Formats: sequence, structure tokens, C-alpha cells
Amino acid sequence: MIGFAFIDKTFIFSDIIPLPSTMPRLPLLLITGLLCLALSGLAQKAAEHLPPQGGSDSAIMAEARGAFKLISQSPDSALKLAENELAVAERSGNRRLAALAHSTRGWAWLHKGFYDKTFPDLEQAAQLFHLLHDTLEEMHVLLNIGLAYSNHSEFAKSATYLFRADTLAQLLKDQYAIGEINRQMGILYREQGQYQKAIPYFRESISMFRALHDTIHFMGAVTSLSAVYLAMSLPDSSLVLLQAALPLVEALSGARYEKAMMQEHLGDAYYALARYDKAMESYDRAYNLFVAGNDKADLAYEAINLGKTFTRLKDYRQAENYLLLSYRTNDSLKMVNYSLDAAEQLANLFKATGDWRKAYHWLAIRDSLQDSLNLTALNEKTAQLQAQYEADKKEKEIALLKKDQELNRAIVQRHVVFQRGAVVVVVLLVLIGLLIINRYRVVNKTKRILDLEKMRNRIARDLHDDMGSALSSIHIISKMPPAPDGDGQQAYQRLMKIHEHSGLILENMSDIVWTINPANDTLEKIIFKMQEFAADIFDPLNIDYVFNKDGDFQNVRLGLQTRRDLYLIFKEAVNNAAKYSGCSKVDITIAADNGIVTVDIRDNGVGFDRDAIRGGNGLRNMEERARQIRGQISIASAPGEGTTVNLLVRSHE
Repeated sequence: MIGFAFIDKTFIFSDIIPLPSTMPRLPLLLITGLLCLALSGLAQKAAEHLPPQGGSDSAIMAEARGAFKLISQSPDSALKLAENELAVAERSGNRRLAALAHSTRGWAWLHKGFYDKTFPDLEQAAQLFHLLHDTLEEMHVLLNIGLAYSNHSEFAKSATYLFRADTLAQLLKDQYAIGEINRQMGILYREQGQYQKAIPYFRESISMFRALHDTIHFMGAVTSLSAVYLAMSLPDSSLVLLQAALPLVEALSGARYEKAMMQEHLGDAYYALARYDKAMESYDRAYNLFVAGNDKADLAYEAINLGKTFTRLKDYRQAENYLLLSYRTNDSLKMVNYSLDAAEQLANLFKATGDWRKAYHWLAIRDSLQDSLNLTALNEKTAQLQAQYEADKKEKEIALLKKDQELNRAIVQRHVVFQRGAVVVVVLLVLIGLLIINRYRVVNKTKRILDLEKMRNRIARDLHDDMGSALSSIHIISKMPPAPDGDGQQAYQRLMKIHEHSGLILENMSDIVWTINPANDTLEKIIFKMQEFAADIFDPLNIDYVFNKDGDFQNVRLGLQTRRDLYLIFKEAVNNAAKYSGCSKVDITIAADNGIVTVDIRDNGVGFDRDAIRGGNGLRNMEERARQIRGQISIASAPGEGTTVNLLVRSHE
């Protein structure tokens, strides 16, 4: 199980690393909040299994466990409870209570968007849970620390904590954690533009959380998949997915934040479909829910959504009010990404109204914020290089250049070795391919020779067994002395026997010739011959029969032996129905599906008791022929209930 990925020591944790504002993306703060809630949900499940403390500690521990559940509905209440728990933990020296309280307070600050206050609490919680050997809780805390550092653009620290969390996650067999990691893998592929690889991870996560009846995590996976559909320009698919999940979310008790998030994503889908009135309704519901919860960061981003939608609806006054509110809030929270977005939307607004002076003003602010954002990631590295330059001067710079030259030479040498190795591999592959082709030809030629030899042996055996006995009978009858006193009846019986045996010879000879003819190796030709035989048998006896065909027979091809035995089993079953069952109706069905041919013959005759039959060569012959072609045959009958013969043959050619 891999929850996170590293490329050139740079951590990739999709939903929490800010993307350039010029790229299409989801509301990052909203996704961050949802992930925080998802992790909080996992932590709540872990908290339910905390060991009881006993005595006077039981009430405060129950309160601590309950504080987790308040974070998404009322982070301010959770903060107050956490403060009380910390005071009790300090007096009693209860490290588990202290860890839980720090974790609760840190998650609450993260949920409210106050990232600077998040780090001390969560880092303290992680240390305490590590000392308590509580791996599950430690993992959840590390995930949240990584998330918080990422949103503060401190990616090196984020990578460190998230890698530690992933290592612990792989040691735990927790279905909730596995489902969330599947979702994060999907997000990773999504943010890299590999949408087709992302979709299976999201669907697996959705399936797992649905099976666990976990609506909160289920919604997180659904909204992540909907974002993929939007990125693939499939807003209809996104809308259908979200509308299917909406009743589950609305049915949650409380869950204000989750409901707001669902409305946010619905608004995105409607906006992509240019249904701006519907988008406005969804964004407005989300905004009001965020206002009720005092979720400043989410509220600020929702104001951007409202502003851009009002711009589309040409309500420019409302658009300006919401966009200015968003810019001021994001600026106070030091959320550079979304300050940039708000500035860009304000510039677009004033372009639409023709106020070019204000449009230029906001474009200048946007460019300034973009420069600041681009430089943030380089500041620490630049400072380190400057310090190194001041400390080591020219000597270390020269040493660095030498190392670069050596590295370049090593790279060139590796390229040469790789190119030569590639040529050798290609040559070897060509030689191996030629050997495989040659071996394939030899094997096929040998197989054809063996098939021809087997065919000759089968024809010789059939001629000897089927026609040899019939010809011997004719020969014996013809040598019998004339009937005494000119008995015409006895002579007539002898002629009828000769006629019967000669007819059998002709029929068997016709079957042999028909079977070995390559033109008859399709299933359709076999079925046609079966229909002819059934008509020849049933019509003279006035037996009503139905011949049904189902499936695609055009491309089903059977081997010579399979074709012959299939037909002979059919003949035996039809003959038995006509001669012995006393039936008035026979239903014949032949079906083909994925290379499997099924023959089903049912009559309404008198039936029989298999155990009471002695001899039964015909039935044994049918079963033996089915075994030789690796088929499956069942013969079901009972006195007074008719007989059913079912044959299944798998095409292996």
C-alpha cells in the first residue's frame, strides 16, 4: 500500500500543494478542509477505541473523545473543550489526555484556517502519541501536520511529516485509512493530469467507504472523482455523480461543513455547464453555511465563486462586493494563492464593465502576487546559497564547478553505456524474435502433420467400425440359402435388412465426408445439418419440434473431432427421443456465448430411470464422446417427466 510518492526528493501531495493560479484547479482551501475532516473522521474512530482511564478520569476522557466529533460542526466549541482538557491534563499528568487535547485543538485551528496556530499543538500531539506507542493516532496527527505545512508553502517540512505518516499507515490494516490513501493516490494522478489512472483509485475508495457506510469519507471520494470529470471537460458526468451522492449528505445530522462542500462542488459543475443561475444557488447555499460556521478561509474562497458567477450574470455590483470581501479576507489570512485569484477576478470584472483603470490596477496586484508566490519556494534555497558564498568564497565555488564537471562526465559516460546496452538489447530481442517465429512455424508444421495422421487413423477406424460391420451383415445375408417353398415374406425381410444396412453405410459415409470437409468447420454449418437431421427424424413420426438458436455462431470454429462428436451426440439424443421416449414434442436449443457452445434437447416423453437401465450403450457412448472433446454432458430423466440432454463444449481453437 503506497499512500504518497516522492520524485527527486520533492514530495507530491496533490490536494494540499497550491497550484499556479493560471492553471485550472479546484478550490484548494475547500479541498484542504475536506481532507482535514476526513482525517478527523479517522481520528474519531480511533478515539472511540482509546483505553478507559477509570476512576475520576473517565468523564474527562469521554469529553476528550467527544471533542473530536465537534470539530466539523463547531470548531469553536471543540477549542473550548480542548482548553479544559489541557488544564486537567497538566494538573493530573495524564499524557494521553494531553495528546488528545493538543490534537483536537490543532485540528480545530486547521479547520478554521489559522495555520500558524496549528503547528505547535499538532507537533506536541505527535510527540506524545509516539511516546504512548499509539501508532494510529500518531499517523493521523502527522498527516495533519504535513497538510498544514503544505498550505503554508513549507514543502520540505510537509514532505518529512507526510512520509512518516505514510510509513505508519502501511503498518496498519485499517480499512478507513486504506480508503483515504486510495483517494490520495487518485488525487496524485489527477493533479499530474493522468486522469485515466486516477479514476480507478477514486472508484475503489468510493466502493470501500460505501461498504463501510461512511458517508463523510464517501463524499470526499465522490467530490475528488467529480473534480477529475471536470478536469476532463465532462461536467455532465460530474453533475450526475454529485447529484447521486447529494441525498446521502443531506441526510446527515448536522454536518454543516460537509453539506457546504457538496454545494460548492455542485456549483462548480453547474458553472462548467454554463448554468449560472443554478451555480449561483449552490454557491450561495455553501456561502451561507460557511458564514454560519465562521469558516473564514472557506468563506473567502466561496466569495470568489459568487463574484465570478455574478460577473457572468452581469450583476457587477454584487460581483465587486463579494470579490473585494474575498481579497481582504485572504490577504488577512496570508493566503497568497486566493488573494491572487480574487485580484484576477476583479480585473476580469472591470474589463467587462469597461473600467480599464481599475482593471489595470488589479492586474498589477495580481502580477505582484504571482511574483511573490513564485519566489516563496526559492527564498530559503537562495539564502542558503548566499550564506555559503559568504563563508567559503571562491574556493568552494571552484570545487563545486569541478564536481559539476565530474558529474557531467559521469552522465555522458552513463549515456554512452546506456546507448550501447540498448543496441545490444535490441539485437538480442530481434534474434529472440526470429527464434520464436521459427519455432512457431516448426511447431505448427509438426502439429499439422500429427493432425493429418490422426485424421487418417480416425477415418480408417470409422470405416472399419461403422461400415465394416454393416457390409459384413450384408455379405452374410446375401449368402443365406433361398427360402424354402418360395417363402416371399422371408425374402422380403432379408431385402429389408440389406436395405437398412446399406442405408446406414450411406449415412455414415456421408457423415464422414461432411465432417472432414473444411468448408463445414463453422458452427453455423453444423447447426444447419442438425436441423436437416431433426426434420428427417421427427417429420415422418409427426413429432412437433422447435429448433432455437441463440448467440453469434459466425466466428465459432470447432476442430474436426469436436465437430464430429458434437454432431454424433446430437444424433444419438434425437434418435433416442424419436424411438424410445414416445414424446409428442421436442425442444432443441443451441446457444453460443464467449466460445462456449451449449446444446439442450428436451422431450415430453415417458422418461426413464437411469439406474434401472441395463446395457445403455447409447448413453455411455454419448458420455464417452463428450469426455473425449473435453465437454460436459448431463442426462436428466425420470419416469413420466420426459428427458433432458444438455451438452456444453468449449471452443479451444
